[in-house]
Amino acid sequence: MLERVQEQSWLQGLGKEWGLQLHGASKALAQWAIVDDYNTVLDLSCRDTRLLRYFSHKFSLRACGIASENEEARLLQKQLPEAEIFCARPGDIPWQENTFDVVFCQLDKSEGDREVAALREALRVLRPCGQLLIAVKGLPEPICSMASMLGTGATDRLHPRTLLRQMENAGFDDVSYRTVRPCVGLAMGWKRN
Repeated sequence: MLERVQEQSWLQGLGKEWGLQLHGASKALAQWAIVDDYNTVLDLSCRDTRLLRYFSHKFSLRACGIASENEEARLLQKQLPEAEIFCARPGDIPWQENTFDVVFCQLDKSEGDREVAALREALRVLRPCGQLLIAVKGLPEPICSMASMLGTGATDRLHPRTLLRQMENAGFDDVSYRTVRPCVGLAMGWKRN
């Protein structure tokens, strides 16, 4: 079984030393990502610069991100000038094939398939043996299933099995899903060599 790559003590120490407090989904991504010096990482759902800043402080790497709006991209670029942050749709990534070692994405269970359509595009920009990590935020699956049976839950939520199937259909290998925090699940897949 894959062990956690990033130690909890490092994450906590970084938060105190540089004022970077990773929470929830970002912390899960940082714990399970396999990143090293001279890698290139991409955050497909860049809403703030904390995750990219975390990896930039820990490693000598190229950090990139995609924001959903022009103004948001401009502000994020100002916060982290050494990163490349652009406004684009996750399904239309503005980098060449085989560019990134790791691609991150955060989404809510309620978003359903909205951003999952970008899986083939994420595969395109990943290098061979590259890693895709998707942090899925929302209530734990047993609670969602119970709410659905009672007729009070959303029926269009993203189910872990559906996400894994979509990742496999897009071409990812060795896909897995784990609950890493009470309201955060993590899907992981690899690009074939």
